[in-house]
Amino acid sequence: MCQARSVNHYTAKEIRSMKRKYSPDFTVATIPKRQLHHLTADLSPSSHLTGILKQYGLLEAIISNLSADDLLALALTSKTLHETITPRPGSLENLLGRLRCSGKGIEIRKKCHQKSTYFYTFDCTEYVKCGSETPQRLVETRPCVTCKVATCNECRVHVVYQSIYETSSDPSDPAELPNFSGFVLLKPLEQAILSPHHLPSAEAKGLSPWQDPSIGGDGPYHDQGCLDVPLQIDDAAPPECIEEILDIDLGQQSLMSMPEDSRRSGFPSPVLASLCTVVNERKVLLCEFCLAHDLPQITDLSGQHAPLVPRPARKTEASSIKTCHCTLRKHFLDRWLCLRCYQAEDSTIRACASTIPTECTPLCRCSRIACHVLCLWCLSEVLEDENDVLEADTDGTGSSPLS
Repeated sequence: MCQARSVNHYTAKEIRSMKRKYSPDFTVATIPKRQLHHLTADLSPSSHLTGILKQYGLLEAIISNLSADDLLALALTSKTLHETITPRPGSLENLLGRLRCSGKGIEIRKKCHQKSTYFYTFDCTEYVKCGSETPQRLVETRPCVTCKVATCNECRVHVVYQSIYETSSDPSDPAELPNFSGFVLLKPLEQAILSPHHLPSAEAKGLSPWQDPSIGGDGPYHDQGCLDVPLQIDDAAPPECIEEILDIDLGQQSLMSMPEDSRRSGFPSPVLASLCTVVNERKVLLCEFCLAHDLPQITDLSGQHAPLVPRPARKTEASSIKTCHCTLRKHFLDRWLCLRCYQAEDSTIRACASTIPTECTPLCRCSRIACHVLCLWCLSEVLEDENDVLEADTDGTGSSPLS
């Protein structure tokens, strides 16, 4: 009994031991290890997109349909995509100039410009659309000179925006012309704009009449024609040719010194009031000492104390300061500037202008008598008539009650 029980015991133990062993046939084949990182890369949703974006032709086609916000969101999706889109330092700037215009400038214009009551009283239409929303129109798009983001002609800065059209009282009569109006920069007041055919001139004979920009391929007619008084101002003044205003040398002549029929007892014509405010805010009064030793400093948009005009490394001689020859055309139209960057520049200029003393006698910010006028657009000296400088700074900014 004991022997049989012992044999059965070892037999059962041996059987259990054999169950834990692999079959000789299966020990020959090896089980491949799972490469988790390869599987993860193959299943990554961005892997195919990364491969597409590495092909420059496809990348360029995709970028042309994205706005700046879209490109930022795509680049922040993953580190791999960010490195693919911007493999080199200059890649980002190149791509920004090929984007679709975002329409931010149109949003700014609609927020700042205020249509007069005449718009709702008469048969008027407004045309304010981004070039990316109207592919049937050939609207020029370029990179902004400051932020390098692609900006269309409707979203960039213009000295005079023509955006409103009023139907003529008798469309069947060729002598009855439609009316046009718009805005100066981002100023709120709507001003009348006369087309070349509204005023008798030899040049108008060879030009096509202005049309409604909302239904035709022509227009809007920015920076053209003659600027007239704001529509809701109860005043009268002769219109001013916009082309002539754009080319006035602001370093030698002030807008305050326009022809006598445009002057109003120390204030500019109501036609030019908004432009005079912008032009005069660029000027900073300096005494001889401050010009030589300590050029003005202001607070920038971020709230940090930073110089708008760089400090000279050594004493600056007044004779070494160049003469200002700025014009509205050079500063605004020759520079393709988006409206967001224009607002930043304008805020910086106005912050500096707000520190100018308001006394009748031109004073430097150090309270000495000012004998120099510095232009913050070009960092050069303004040499216009002293009487014009005095009139412009009597109320601090040279603005009239109309502005």
